[in-house]
Amino acid sequence: MSIFQPKDQNFESKIRERLSGQHFMHLVGFDITSILAGEVAGEMQLEQKHLQQYGFVHGGVTATILDITMGFAAYSLLPLGKGVVTANISVDYFHPGDGDRIIAIGSVEKPGGKMMFTTGKVYIQKNGERKLIASARAVMAVIETRKGS
Repeated sequence: MSIFQPKDQNFESKIRERLSGQHFMHLVGFDITSILAGEVAGEMQLEQKHLQQYGFVHGGVTATILDITMGFAAYSLLPLGKGVVTANISVDYFHPGDGDRIIAIGSVEKPGGKMMFTTGKVYIQKNGERKLIASARAVMAVIETRKGS
């Protein structure tokens, strides 16, 4: 259950529509699995293309899925005609990502009219067990979009 009230009651369908335009997300194989007001989660099966030279999930993949989930978490609380873009992101890596699946959860920490403060966590799953491998904070700048967007 979310502690936030969305300004657009159709936020979930609005996000699902926007996901079709997330070409890079689709290219890497990341899928959104949960959409709540102020919190979005997703996951993907890890493949060779997601790994760096030591066989761990690449930090850029981790940062990308954090950016996606935190951005859509912020977007879920906005009214029609508003959107968000990442103004700042900081990722801390705790453990190498060695596993089968990767899960990202983005949450709004503090909503606002000009800036949204978000946090995110990434877990690696191996043999059914999850381990936290990274966390992030991001500031999302609220922008004007075309009406109906």
